[in-house]
Amino acid sequence: MNRTTAIEGDATRPVAALKTVLPAALCVVSGFLCAFTVSFVGQIPVGELVLAMVFLWVLLRSIVNRGWPTRMQQLGWYKALITLVAVMAVGYVASDLYRGTSGENLARGWARVGFLGIDLVAIAYLVDGSWARLQATVFALYVGGSVNAALTGPLFEKWWEFGIGYTVTAFVLFICAGRATVIQVTAALAMAAVSFSQGARSLGGICILVAVLFGLRHARGIIRPLAFLVAAGALASLLLTANSVILQNLGKEGSTIERRSMIETAGEAFISSPFIGQGSWFTSSRKMLAQLEERRERLDPKFHGYSDDQGRQLSIHSQLMVALAEGGILGGSFFIFYGALLLKTLRSLTRNPVPHRAFVLYLVIAGIWNLCMSPFSGVARTEICLAICACLLAIMQRQGELPENFSE
Repeated sequence: MNRTTAIEGDATRPVAALKTVLPAALCVVSGFLCAFTVSFVGQIPVGELVLAMVFLWVLLRSIVNRGWPTRMQQLGWYKALITLVAVMAVGYVASDLYRGTSGENLARGWARVGFLGIDLVAIAYLVDGSWARLQATVFALYVGGSVNAALTGPLFEKWWEFGIGYTVTAFVLFICAGRATVIQVTAALAMAAVSFSQGARSLGGICILVAVLFGLRHARGIIRPLAFLVAAGALASLLLTANSVILQNLGKEGSTIERRSMIETAGEAFISSPFIGQGSWFTSSRKMLAQLEERRERLDPKFHGYSDDQGRQLSIHSQLMVALAEGGILGGSFFIFYGALLLKTLRSLTRNPVPHRAFVLYLVIAGIWNLCMSPFSGVARTEICLAICACLLAIMQRQGELPENFSE
């Protein structure tokens, strides 16, 4: 090696290091800050402002290169999801214009869809083909949520469910990677027991499914399809019995009554107009608010209506149903396809190894739960994009595009 070549090699090392360190740093910073919100056209996670700057850079690179700059963004599933975000936007715009949605609600609804697209482009670019960067972003988000709860207090004063539960569970599943199957299954069941004891039923159910599906990979012969059917039945039961859980708590928590009444109202709204939705944040309209209040009063005689601020902040607890109700079938197309990707990945994870498989199962199952039973707003957009990236990395791993030396 001559002197010139050595100098050139020394000069390129900082650039190569920067290309590795900068995306990882942005993953951690954006993930942590997404746990904190600012009021701007609704509640926007601070981390999304960082992701918006990354989005502009990716957009510039895509124009210059005449195509997506990273391998993950060149996958067919990614391109389909980005296209469906655009279709979703068309559904929202058409529904809002047809319904005459107020300027404030229109801006909040369009911003919600717009930031979903921005987040997906930016996070997929930063994560690309790196499980480590995905894991760093997820843990930064969870730790940020725990810090936020410590600073402002957890929702409903439930420290496990809305403070530290998801963070601790993810950490336990992560550090168990590479250990014996029985240890990983036991760890997941132990976290389920803790969650149920703390009243976090959804988290407990997710952990049980992680344990069952993780063990499913090692099932053989006739046991395997039977075990898969049991796991599928458990997942369906977790979702279908949500209403039963809600009914059992009618006298304890107003939020559970509100969840049920809003999902039922959203379902009726979509059925009544499946092609043209009810418009962004239709639940804050006088007509829909009156329907919600009437339905909730039947469930809870102590309820006497929402204040103006409460009515404005109401959010349907189902990402799929809110999109279908607000934007019609076009508005819900993204979430229908997203649900198919999650289920496909869930099946793949029972057959194909990936790094920290229990942790990835945890992300995917949580994504399915949130799709059906959690709001589409704020930090949920970041969680959706992280679940999508986990699915895309699983596809790349199965196709042999990522390193095989990992702990399962």
